[in-house]
Amino acid sequence: MSYLNRNKLSLGLFGANCSGGLATSTFPDRWEATWDNNLALARKADEAGLDFMLPLGRWIGYGGETNHNGSNFETLTWAAGILAATQRIMAFGTVHVTLINPVFAAKQMVTCHHIGAGRFGLNIVCGWYQKEFDMLGVDLSTHDRRYDLGQEWIDIVTRVWSEDEPFDYDGEFYTLRQTVLEPKPADRRRPMLVCAGSSEAGRTFALKNTDMLFNVAWDLDTIPDQTAAIRRDAAAIGREVGVFTNAYVVCRPTAREAEEYHHFYAVECADTEAVETMVVERGLDRPGVPEELRRLFRLRSAGGNGAMPIVGDPDKVAEQMRVLSESGITALALGLPNYLLELPILRDEVLPRLERMGLRRPVGDA
Repeated sequence: MSYLNRNKLSLGLFGANCSGGLATSTFPDRWEATWDNNLALARKADEAGLDFMLPLGRWIGYGGETNHNGSNFETLTWAAGILAATQRIMAFGTVHVTLINPVFAAKQMVTCHHIGAGRFGLNIVCGWYQKEFDMLGVDLSTHDRRYDLGQEWIDIVTRVWSEDEPFDYDGEFYTLRQTVLEPKPADRRRPMLVCAGSSEAGRTFALKNTDMLFNVAWDLDTIPDQTAAIRRDAAAIGREVGVFTNAYVVCRPTAREAEEYHHFYAVECADTEAVETMVVERGLDRPGVPEELRRLFRLRSAGGNGAMPIVGDPDKVAEQMRVLSESGITALALGLPNYLLELPILRDEVLPRLERMGLRRPVGDA
């Protein structure tokens, strides 16, 4: 695998294109997803040596007092702006395949790829938030059928990225005639592809088509078996696939300070109505779901859109990242309560510890 291979554990920032970021909270330092803030964050992350920025693909928010994530930048134009303003960091676009024509999307993504001299990546989403699709007038169809459409979509995208001669395409979802695209991706090297795959259909799609599978890490004890299974299943079809996961980080000079701040913004200031929307949309309100699982999901949703928490002093944060790496995680997409306010302690305290652990190289080390 030739993407994100500079560091043993790649680190990036997740969700900065959306209001609130990953913190579903009313706290005073709630993230304001203005363009100025995104641009400042991208430049600081680039200087710090972080590997990527990954946007959330949102169209509407989750309601509540903050309408969490309700103000959001479209991700391909966002990525183009980030790439034009930075030198090393990768920027992803998060694309709902049911919403955009594959040839049109391929052209947009090639443009991003050239702007960033090869630093653009694609996060493929086949859709799950019903209210967004209702708003846009799109039939979300049954779950597995989304991946059938997604397969045609990615087949077309990769063909127009690589084939020089015009081609016809006769599929169930798309019919194309004399399709061709120029220019090709920068250096004729296609963008990196990432996709989540929690269901059987999603996992099969991701293993077949992408460079990294986005796997939600719920319990540290189960991650080694999950990542081993992903790599084993990929190898069975002749592929090598890395493993992305997401987490949110609360780091303070002491563990007590970190825990207190986590409780403040994720419990005392939680936007409970927005959190409940997440519970319902993820299907956790259904009969038979254990109440303890719902309780844990509510806390993680308030803290970081359902991601795994990494809370503690710099030593503890770095150690938990080391455990995730040794458990088979290739890349961590991180939420921070407020990205600009929290990035300095990540940069100054956590990254040097990860370098000493051999998980990351110094910024100036080519």
